[in-house]
Amino acid sequence: MTRLTAHWIAAARARESSRPDALFHDPFAAALAGSHGEAVLAASEAASGGENTFLPIRTRFFDDLLWGEADRVDQVVLLGAGFDTRVFRLPALAQVRWFEIDAPALFAEKESVLASLAAGGPRKRAVVAADLGGDWESALLTAGFTAGLRTAWIAEGLLFYLTPEEVDGLLAGARALSGSGSVFVADASGSGLLALPMMEPALRARAAQGLPPPFTTDDPRSLLARAGWPQVELAALGRLARAYGRPLEPPSWARDPARTETLRTHLVVART
Repeated sequence: MTRLTAHWIAAARARESSRPDALFHDPFAAALAGSHGEAVLAASEAASGGENTFLPIRTRFFDDLLWGEADRVDQVVLLGAGFDTRVFRLPALAQVRWFEIDAPALFAEKESVLASLAAGGPRKRAVVAADLGGDWESALLTAGFTAGLRTAWIAEGLLFYLTPEEVDGLLAGARALSGSGSVFVADASGSGLLALPMMEPALRARAAQGLPPPFTTDDPRSLLARAGWPQVELAALGRLARAYGRPLEPPSWARDPARTETLRTHLVVART
């Protein structure tokens, strides 16, 4: 996860945590976001035409899934961890071994802020500085990860920033290290997102840097199955939002019936 994205998501979590009807509470998010995160969040929502109401629903979905797996997994791996603080705020998983993978510079900032807040938390936490487009598996094993155990892999807001080859490698690598009863959870955007006018600046910027478009998929089941994950479920986002008391109102650009299928946001749960 990039530093910009980490600050943006932390700001969104801080805002949600301040609501009287908050879907979750992250006491560290505001400090991690800082004024920079607030500015990035405001700029992002100005460009997209309003508040991103999906983000808190996504976070709660991942929280709920981890709560449900608390007695069934031995390890949790946060892929592209960013400024995620679940290891401190989900007490049901305090005895599970946690591994956070992301860039060294991002961890340097995160650990400094957490230390200033006296975050404390469980001792079974390892920070793994590695590039998810490279040999992250070796770094994870060196940090104490045990291959073959029941593992919960969390890829929240990550796949979008990887290349198709990196996504395939990540999914296959996680599968190879997983024992029976493991679970891989991710969100993925449909390909229609790339055709939206609001994406044009980002696409031009990536092209100028020689980077491919962000990763999208309209067939997440096949994506996971190809990497060796035999059981794949898709959570119904609309139903989930209503259950949380936050029904989603599709923006105008998502109401074209001809484009609905490719504009879906997929919440994917794959199991061994």
